Amino acid sequence: MSNRMPEVHRFDEFMDEALYGASGFYVRGGRPAARGGDYATSPELGALFARCIAGYLDRTWDELGRPDPFVVVEGGAGRGTLCRDVLAHVAACRDAVRYVMVERVDWQRDEALARIADAGMSECVVAAPDLPAGQLVGVVLANELLDNLPFRLLARSETGWQEVHVPPDGAVEVLRDAPADAAAMAETMAPDAAPGARVPLQLKAAVWVRRGLRLLEHGRLLTFDYGVRRTFELAQRPQSEWLRTYRSQRRGHDPLDAPGSADITCDVAFDQMPPGATLSTQAEWLAAAGIDSMTADARALWKRKRSKPTAEALAARTLLDAAVALTDPDGMGAFWAAEWRVG
Repeated sequence: MSNRMPEVHRFDEFMDEALYGASGFYVRGGRPAARGGDYATSPELGALFARCIAGYLDRTWDELGRPDPFVVVEGGAGRGTLCRDVLAHVAACRDAVRYVMVERVDWQRDEALARIADAGMSECVVAAPDLPAGQLVGVVLANELLDNLPFRLLARSETGWQEVHVPPDGAVEVLRDAPADAAAMAETMAPDAAPGARVPLQLKAAVWVRRGLRLLEHGRLLTFDYGVRRTFELAQRPQSEWLRTYRSQRRGHDPLDAPGSADITCDVAFDQMPPGATLSTQAEWLAAAGIDSMTADARALWKRKRSKPTAEALAARTLLDAAVALTDPDGMGAFWAAEWRVG
């Protein structure tokens, strides 16, 4: 009889394989879209979110002294929707902008480049599987990326912190005593956690932000994501509320169920990210970016034509619906916009 312990992996290793391994969710074709995809993101609701980003880029370019080139690096660019729509709406910095789409999944990167080529924007766009090297002047941007980066998962017991491990088939979790450094981090972030409480350690997300900041000689790093200000907020809630799965626009609960069949995400604990960020809700950020003025004409048109809507009025209604979804305080509007400034 063998006394060997069964093979298990830390949760972050399991999650990485479930999302990006040979049979991982994204490798097999998981994608966002407002219709027909596995989950919806702000850029997929139409071009309104991208218009707000484009205005932000124009203002930032001016604040930074109108550099040429002005480099925009988008992490988790996916199929290139945000890149395409941002470049269609930038104005002041149009001639200076150089856009780098960073996407780990090969087929999504290829599809993004094809869509950008179809839009006639290839001259100022490149794609890469990882953040570029060297320093630049510009903006590092990410929408719903940090929540998707694999994280470690710790559970508080009566005697201390344990770490969740998972066998290759994902059938059941195994708890083992957490290494001293991981236990110390969890204790610092959630010192009053009760037995049974759980917290994520989002080290890969923090590393991504640090790498993005190191890229910048001068510029901004801007992310949008659902999350909380402090880790202890998650420790006070059931794991099923902040560790989620999505497939075909439906939310699941057990991340161990059928690895590779669904997206796995987690609320971002922003106290685990590098310090110095200014936090606002997505609704607040979009309001400051001028979303109300961008939809003023559509509101007026719909008010005039809603009793007998024309095709133009219906298009206006679609724009207004997107604005409502983007700023919904019970939905995307409650996401956090986090901005770091360098130089």
